[in-house]
Amino acid sequence: MTYLSIRFILFLIITMLLYYIFPQRIRWCVLLLASAVFYLHAGYGKFLMAAAASLLVWGASGAISHQYRKAEQEIAQRELCGKEKAALLAKYKRKCRNLILIPTLCLMVGMLAYCKFWEMLAEALWQMFTLYISWEMIVPLGISYYTFSSVGYLLDVYWRKGKHINNYFRFLLCMMYFPQIVQGPIARYSRLEKELFKEHPFDFKQICFGMQLMLYGYAKKMILADRLALYTSQVFGNLQSYAGLVILIAVIASAFQIYMDFSGCMDIVRGASQIFGVTLDHNFKHPFFSTNTAEFWRRWHITLGTWFKDYVYMPVAASKWLISLITKIRNKFGKASARIINTIIPLLIVWLLTGIWHGTGWNYVVWGLYYGLIIICSTVFAGQYHKLAEKLHIDETTKSYRRFQMVRTFFVFAGGRLITAPGTLSDTWTAVKQMSGSFNPWIFWDGTLYGMGLDYKDWCVVVIGLLLVRWISIMQEKGSVREAIARKNIVLRWVIYYGAFFAILIFGMYGPGYNASDFIYGNF
Repeated sequence: MTYLSIRFILFLIITMLLYYIFPQRIRWCVLLLASAVFYLHAGYGKFLMAAAASLLVWGASGAISHQYRKAEQEIAQRELCGKEKAALLAKYKRKCRNLILIPTLCLMVGMLAYCKFWEMLAEALWQMFTLYISWEMIVPLGISYYTFSSVGYLLDVYWRKGKHINNYFRFLLCMMYFPQIVQGPIARYSRLEKELFKEHPFDFKQICFGMQLMLYGYAKKMILADRLALYTSQVFGNLQSYAGLVILIAVIASAFQIYMDFSGCMDIVRGASQIFGVTLDHNFKHPFFSTNTAEFWRRWHITLGTWFKDYVYMPVAASKWLISLITKIRNKFGKASARIINTIIPLLIVWLLTGIWHGTGWNYVVWGLYYGLIIICSTVFAGQYHKLAEKLHIDETTKSYRRFQMVRTFFVFAGGRLITAPGTLSDTWTAVKQMSGSFNPWIFWDGTLYGMGLDYKDWCVVVIGLLLVRWISIMQEKGSVREAIARKNIVLRWVIYYGAFFAILIFGMYGPGYNASDFIYGNF
């Protein structure tokens, strides 16, 4: 049941009607039932695996919470304080870590690794040992997203930053909440629980706002992302047949394609959730307005970035082995060297894992290192960059320089797409050779550009659509566009609504002989 199907729209309408018909205290049960139906539609085996994973995490968090309560009771009974209290807490914490936390994390991460890497491992075994292993692999829906959410929840309970959710079915809803299960955002259960279980009175304005956001997401996906996909798939699928600007345009188009695809999906899921009064975390904040790569990744897939920061970067930066290493480097080489190493190691680990999360090929490892090295260099040499700008008499506060930074950041992102979009590192090398081996500006006027999936009218739709999205993004930076529309008179409001709806009907990529492509990030 994809978000682009009529079946999903009907499912959403029925769920909304049932949700507001039932009393407040059991509305969460409607969402749980709807989420189960949504997940079961993907397959009974997938549902059972997800349910088993949820029961494992819920049981582990309950066991950790129980051990902490026992520790508090023992401290109270024995009236411990100071070092004795700290020693007892450390004892119980070690017990929780060794007997509950680590085994559970290994099982959850192992299941994710199995789903991501089994096919690659089986192929490697076949090539190395002529050992053929084959069975149907069940990949649960949204496994990357709910695994990260569950790991974060379990660590929060272990670190005593979050509380155990006593009701298993409430926890199951947090894990399988249907608007966000396929592509995120990566939920923090502490926030999502508050949203799901607080009172949500019927609010016609919020329902309208949710539908408007969904329309905007459908327009991004069906008008722009899927249209650009026709060109990029044609070029990247036949790299030897194209050269020069054809491939460069495909790389740039691919950057816009993945943004419209992923941010469009986030608009759909956040709009669908808003219909029920549930506010999901933002996952995008106009990343193409960023002036550097670090800022770009604070605006792109925000929940993934904050997850890696809280559960990988900070624990690594505060780990005993790294602190010991930094101390030795400081004593031997000085504070500056220690500071550089303290920056490099956590960032490299984070970006290596980020690359592996995005894909299983070597190109994704290179992709992670690509961004890691860029961000490390921009962090370590920030002072030198400012001094160079001063020597060259560059005013870094001007609008023109800010626009230059935005363009530069976009092309850094496009460079990242060049690593992954063609398919493999070999394909990337072919793309680079073909792109740099020819300069062919005549493709813009001899008709060549219009024979690779998109004709002249399609390109007009793309350019106008991208400009419109940019204008809306600028407006969103200043305030809520939906609130601004709500303040307009009723005639203008409905002209905007009908215009958006019929634009999707007229320009959207769908119909007989066409299957809307899956959302790109749904594969992660």
